[in-house]
Amino acid sequence: MEDSSNKLLLAKIEDEVKMTIRDYKALSTSFCDPSQAKIVEQTLRNIDDIQYFSFGGHMHAERVVYVIFPQYMQKPDFTFIDVLRISWDSQYNRVEHRDILGALIGFGIKREKIGDIIMDHDFAHVFISKELSSFVASGLDRVGRAVISVKVIPCDELVLPDPKVKTIRTTVASPRLDSIISACFQLSRSKAVPYITSGKVRVNWNLVEKPDHIVSPGDILSIRGLGRGKLIEFQGTTRKDRLFVSLEKYI
Repeated sequence: MEDSSNKLLLAKIEDEVKMTIRDYKALSTSFCDPSQAKIVEQTLRNIDDIQYFSFGGHMHAERVVYVIFPQYMQKPDFTFIDVLRISWDSQYNRVEHRDILGALIGFGIKREKIGDIIMDHDFAHVFISKELSSFVASGLDRVGRAVISVKVIPCDELVLPDPKVKTIRTTVASPRLDSIISACFQLSRSKAVPYITSGKVRVNWNLVEKPDHIVSPGDILSIRGLGRGKLIEFQGTTRKDRLFVSLEKYI
């Protein structure tokens, strides 16, 4: 399934590169998650006639678009992304990330046109393809049972705080996935393994079902229902050959 999705992604990238060269203009891909971004990056860096850069609307973006433009053209100073500020009355309604994503998809917006969704107490910022922002702002009035208001904000006018993380420094037996997520999510190994084998764990947004999968610094880890974390670095070994490890848990 992932192979066919990757082939479709590469075919779209090839078409966009051809259009960029043919029409002498900058184009933007759809939003890519980190695993897709690696594929796109590997493809674009091997094409001589174009330049490109990635952009997700904010400094810590996980989902990004790639802006592709001819080799001779200056880097575009415009973006292909807008921000929707979606607000609701938190006194009467609780709105979560999945509620907003579900409402947008139910409104007819494809997932690939939606970037990061950053939640707060009574509002959220949603990064979305620019050509769809006015359509959503003028038509979407509910998320679940919550009545909402939607305002379009240019990316360059938005200021976001750094993501909140908890730093974890500990030791692990090995760089295996079961050891790393045990440390990151404060689970025993006996509880960590079933999460992996039941298909609830992703590494860099790729499903991994093998507990002995080796995790590398920079890898993003997620467990369905428990959240996300990141392996920052290994920092040597103890006398008993355990690895010192530094992790971040998103809170």
